[in-house]
Amino acid sequence: MVMYRNGIPLRPAEEIGYHLGLIVRPEQSNLFANVRTAVEPPPAGYGIQIHEPEYEPDKAFARMGIPLNFKVEPIKNFSSAKELLERLREHEREDHDALVAFNLGALIDDPSLNQAHHACVFDRIIDGGIRLVDPSFYAPKWRIFDPERLFNAMQMHVSSDWGGIWLLTKSDVAN
Repeated sequence: MVMYRNGIPLRPAEEIGYHLGLIVRPEQSNLFANVRTAVEPPPAGYGIQIHEPEYEPDKAFARMGIPLNFKVEPIKNFSSAKELLERLREHEREDHDALVAFNLGALIDDPSLNQAHHACVFDRIIDGGIRLVDPSFYAPKWRIFDPERLFNAMQMHVSSDWGGIWLLTKSDVAN
C-alpha cells in the first residue's frame, strides 16, 4: 500500500519480508517460496528481525532498490493513549505513511497470540477510534480499535524500541 501510494514499483510482500529477516516455524514454510525457519523462536519471536543490523529496514530497502526511509516513534516516548491518538491525528493530517507495531494477542484479546508481534497500516481516526488495515491474520481486514487498547498492545510489543509508530517516507533515490 505504501509503495503504491508513493508510485514505487511494487514488490512481493514475501520478498520484502525475506530482506527484513523473516523467520517462521518449519510447519509454516510451505506458505512461502523462500523463507528462513527455526524450530525455536528467535529472541524477538517469529516474524521479521529488523532489530538485527543486517535486517534494518533502510538497509533492506537499499539492497532492494526501494526508495523508502524508515523511522520509529517508540511507544515508550508516549505517556498516554491520548498522546498516541493526537500523534496519529497529526500523521493523518499530514498524509504520512504510518504503520503501528504491537502485540497481536493483546490487541485482539487472544492469549494464544501473545507471542505474536505485528505491524500493520494505520488508516485514519474515525469517531475517536483508530482504524487499522489488516490488523490480524484471521479477522476483518479493516478494524477500528479503542486508542487505549492499541496503546496497551503497543506497550506489550516484544521491544519498547520497536513497538509504536513506524513511518515510511519516500526518498529521492533508493537508499
